[in-house]
Amino acid sequence: MQRFKRWLIFLLLLLIFVLSVGFSMWNTTPVTLSFGFHEFSARPMSFWLIITFCIGGLIGITVGAGIVRDARLRRRIKALEKELEKRPRFKASEID
Repeated sequence: MQRFKRWLIFLLLLLIFVLSVGFSMWNTTPVTLSFGFHEFSARPMSFWLIITFCIGGLIGITVGAGIVRDARLRRRIKALEKELEKRPRFKASEID
């Protein structure tokens, strides 16, 4: 079953690759991309789509890896450590 699954994944990736190459070859019309404040030079539509997928993949990997969450937790830990330093310390005899 594991071998079948690997072959199925391989065939799916191969199909995606072939479709991507075909899409890139057939969509060569230059398109200008404008965000209102900045206008990018004319590039093929396939270029813009590939760049968009790559940026989306990187964002997905970053969020999926927990980098954003870990950074937020590290800031919270530092804030709590600073708060702990400000609290009064008790002598050993006062704790008992």
